[in-house]
Amino acid sequence: MFTFVVTCYNQAEVVPDMLESIRYQIEQYGQGQTFQLIVTDDGSTDDSCRVINRWLEENGGLFAKINRLFREKNAGICVNYVDALRHVEGERFVAVNGDDLLAPYNLFDITAKLDEYDMVCTAFLKFTGEGDIVTSYGTYLEVALQNFIRGKTLYRCIKLGFPIMGTAVYRKSLLSESVLNFILQFRTVNDRACFQKILDENKDIRVCYVNRPMILYRISDSSISNFNSPTRVLHNGEVARLCRIEREKEKSPVFCLLLLWQEKSAAFRTSSAYFVRLLRFFSPYFAVMFWLYLRHFREIRSLEKRLVDAHQEDCRGHYRGMNARGRSAAAPSEQ
Repeated sequence: MFTFVVTCYNQAEVVPDMLESIRYQIEQYGQGQTFQLIVTDDGSTDDSCRVINRWLEENGGLFAKINRLFREKNAGICVNYVDALRHVEGERFVAVNGDDLLAPYNLFDITAKLDEYDMVCTAFLKFTGEGDIVTSYGTYLEVALQNFIRGKTLYRCIKLGFPIMGTAVYRKSLLSESVLNFILQFRTVNDRACFQKILDENKDIRVCYVNRPMILYRISDSSISNFNSPTRVLHNGEVARLCRIEREKEKSPVFCLLLLWQEKSAAFRTSSAYFVRLLRFFSPYFAVMFWLYLRHFREIRSLEKRLVDAHQEDCRGHYRGMNARGRSAAAPSEQ
């Protein structure tokens, strides 16, 4: 069984697009497989639950098992996320936000690599408005860097709170109870906390990178990646806390200093002053990024270019198609 996990909060207008992208994956590439759908709602105050239920009434037959985890009150991203992960039955699964989309390419080709690897790092593309793909190559530097961060460097980068591996797929067996409990200490850094604890417990993890988008990220005013997002301050504070937790148990004095430096740099990222935010570039994170960029400049630029140029048209068209199907699915039925 393959499991799809969808987490939702006040996304009634867009969650049908995500659900339609799951239907697309199953119908296009999922022949001969069985599927579980776990769909959560974290106490939405809009029509998210109604829209999800309506979509399931029409498409529930795609799944061998459906788990609706709808909360009456908002509990936060991490609680919602862990609750969903505890219900995963497939060894292979993918967890996505309700406002994003699965890309139009075969997801199961990527997860099949888990026969050889413990974790597969994938790419993503960002989109805004009516499916306008963000085509600036530099936007995807952190994505391309996943091809070069391995071994001890990967372990150190994750401990420093690097925003990589966010769209990675991995074996369910890596989700120990201690990993899930660690995530529950936070509110917004579910992915970073998850990968930090997984790598802490599995230092010899086998990782590969696939330079093809698995997820299309929707950029909006409420996105954490938006400097003006109301959750940005909380998120950066939790990134700093991740560094502090690692620093408290780190034995190397040099790496302790780097963790302290990275922890304090989080304050710069939350500043409303543009020039203060620029100080974040003087952090261990950006130092490592710069070093890797100089060392692998040509390969990184090639990966960025291939990612954007080869996939932007397919992904733009896919968004429009899923959006049209999603609107139709969300429309109230005629009486």
